[in-house]
Amino acid sequence: MSQIEFDIEWTERASKKIERLLPKGTPIGLPPIECLPMEGDVLFLGSKEKKQPFVVIERQYHHESDNDWTIVLILDLPEA
Repeated sequence: MSQIEFDIEWTERASKKIERLLPKGTPIGLPPIECLPMEGDVLFLGSKEKKQPFVVIERQYHHESDNDWTIVLILDLPEA
């Protein structure tokens, strides 16, 4: 059985924005793997009253071993 882990990385611009929106260590819920965002998709993150858009600029797949994978979503801010 495969083990798939998810990770989110941020561009420098997005990192500064998310630090203001969510306290460090706040879990971010992602949709199931069948619906995982693709490059160009927009995710709205933050508390209910402070949601802000973040764009998936890259989706990477890292093969760790035979059945272990990590999928990394790299998020940036949308262009103004």
